[in-house]
Amino acid sequence: MSKKKKWDLVIFETQEKKAVINRFRITKKTMTAAGQHGKAIILVDKQGKDWLLKTFSKIIDFEEEKISDLEVDIQDSPEESRHRMHLWRVLNELTASRLGQRLKLNVPNVIVVCSQTISDLVLKKSSPLTLGDVVILDEEDGGPETANEFYDFSKREGYTLETSANFEQLLASRSDKNDPSTILALLTEKIPNSINLDEFLDTYKDLDAAFEHIRQIDDGYSLLPFDIWLNDPDINAGNYLVQLNDKKEATHIWGIDYEMWALGSDIWMEEDEITKGRSYLTAIIHPTANIFDERVLHTIHRIRSLEDQEVTEITVSPRLLCKFFEYHITQKHIDAEERIVLKQVETNLEDFLSESRPRSDKLSDVLIRQVGLPKDYKP
Repeated sequence: MSKKKKWDLVIFETQEKKAVINRFRITKKTMTAAGQHGKAIILVDKQGKDWLLKTFSKIIDFEEEKISDLEVDIQDSPEESRHRMHLWRVLNELTASRLGQRLKLNVPNVIVVCSQTISDLVLKKSSPLTLGDVVILDEEDGGPETANEFYDFSKREGYTLETSANFEQLLASRSDKNDPSTILALLTEKIPNSINLDEFLDTYKDLDAAFEHIRQIDDGYSLLPFDIWLNDPDINAGNYLVQLNDKKEATHIWGIDYEMWALGSDIWMEEDEITKGRSYLTAIIHPTANIFDERVLHTIHRIRSLEDQEVTEITVSPRLLCKFFEYHITQKHIDAEERIVLKQVETNLEDFLSESRPRSDKLSDVLIRQVGLPKDYKP
C-alpha cells in the first residue's frame, strides 16, 4: 500500500467538511520576479498544478485595535498605498478574479485562505452583536441583531480549511506577532509556461516586432475593456502574463495582480514613453484596434449583461473574512465596531462596479479616449 500523502492545506466545501474542493502541499519553490511571480510560495495541488500563496500581514493595527488604514489618498503613489491597504488588496484581487471568471477572460482563479483557527470558529446563530456606542443597526427597522444575520452568511462562500502544522508555521513566519491567525493569504493559480509581458518584450531585439506579435493574440483585445474598467493604477508590463506553447510562441495573454483597482488615478502612466496616458496593454495594441472591434465589443457586452445581483454577489467576501473579524474581536485585538469595515469595503467595491458599468456609456467614453474610433468613422 502506498504511503498516504500529507497535505498542508485542504479546502472543504462546507463547515461540516464533507466535500473536498482541493488539497495542497507546500513545496520548497518560491517566486521572486515581478508580477505573478513576485514574493510567493508555491503550493502544488492534488492534480499536480502549481498555485501561488501571497500573504498579507498588516491587516490589523494592534496599537489602535482596528483594521489598518483604509483611507485612499489619490496623491499617494501605488507603492505607498500598497504598503498600508492590505484588506483592500485582498478583496480587490478576489473580486477581480471573480469578475474575470464570470466574463470568461484570462484572469487566474483566487481563493482567500487563513489559519485553521479562524476557519474553525463557529458563530452561533444567537451570537449577539456588540457595537459599543456606534449605532448602525436599528431593531425597530428590522435590522440584523446577530453576527450570523449581520454577515448574511447564506449569501457567502462557506468553504472551510484544514491546515498542517507546517502551513500554520508558514503563516506565523509572515506575522509581526508570530501568530498565524493575524495573516490573510491569497492562493492564486499559477499560469503554466508563462512569462511576464516585459520579459517577453525583452526577448525581441526589435520592440515593434514584439508589439506586432502581441497584437496577433485576441486575448489582449478582450482584456482591454476589463482593465480600463477596473482602473488599476499599478498595472504595468509586469502585470500581464504571456503564455507560450512548446515552440516558445505566444498563445495567450493573462491579466494578473489586480490589487489596486478603483483606488485613484494613475500617476506614472502619463510620463511613460510607451503608454503616454493609456493603460499599458492598450498602448501596445491600440494601433490595430478601435472601440468597434468585435473582440472589444464582446467584453463590453458581457460587462453590460451583468445583473445587479451578480455584481453584489461578486463583491461579497467569503465567510472566512467574517470569521477573521469575529475572531479578533473576541481576542480583543480589534473593537467590535470594526465589523463595519468589511461591509464598507464591500459596499465601496459594489458601488464602483455598478456606477462605472457602461449603462451610462461611461466605460465606452473612456474606451474611445484610450482605444479610439475607426479612422473613417463618421458620427
